Amino acid sequence: MVLRFRSAARSHAGNVRELNEDAFCEHVEQGVWCVADGMGGHEAGEVAAQLVVEMIGQAVQGITAQADVKPAALKDKVSCVRSAIHDANTRLTQEHTLVAGSAMMGCTVLALITGDQECACVWAGDSRLYLLREHGLYQLSKDHSVVQELLDKGLIGQEETLSHPQRHVITRAVGANPRLELDYLALDLVPNDVLLLCSDGLYSEIGPDQILSILTAADDCDTGASRLLEAVLSGPAKDNVTVNVIAVEQG
Repeated sequence: MVLRFRSAARSHAGNVRELNEDAFCEHVEQGVWCVADGMGGHEAGEVAAQLVVEMIGQAVQGITAQADVKPAALKDKVSCVRSAIHDANTRLTQEHTLVAGSAMMGCTVLALITGDQECACVWAGDSRLYLLREHGLYQLSKDHSVVQELLDKGLIGQEETLSHPQRHVITRAVGANPRLELDYLALDLVPNDVLLLCSDGLYSEIGPDQILSILTAADDCDTGASRLLEAVLSGPAKDNVTVNVIAVEQG
């Protein structure tokens, strides 16, 4: 059985910040989506996030060209996306090293790559991948953050992560270190699954129960993405927010 995918994305600066340093891409036909959340302040984060998205897009074009000869296997698509992220990391770290006084340009990245019946995810930072399956919402990715490390060590509880003073401090990012380590997961998919890629501007403002309720009630990806954004903007929305909703259907 071959699956097909539909998606919709929304991105907004939020109610406080003037600049949106998030970026995203969705290449439905090639089965590649990503979210990047810029960091570094001013325009530095926007530059980093946009660079990552553009370089993944270039990698996707290569996948498309090769597909005319032979459809790309999932592992080959993952390899292309990984290489694009590492190339972006090299450019960002080199520019920071070579230009004296330049701001560190970095960003999170979370990329989803789909095959015929499965998907893979690579990421660094605290952008997240969720799965909605049979009325349950599951966080698949694990944050690379200070609060996640404290949580893993049992030093804080889940409730404390929402208000901890270091809740926005991440431990991995594109552009932060010449040797970038990407995490990886793979998952078999079934029809009616819904995947959600998002920056921390979503889950910092609304909880998993509300995310689940919105996605369950939505008739399609476009409605789901719009209502998630509306829910965030109805609150403080102190950060940029990006969501990408992907529906899995029988081909």
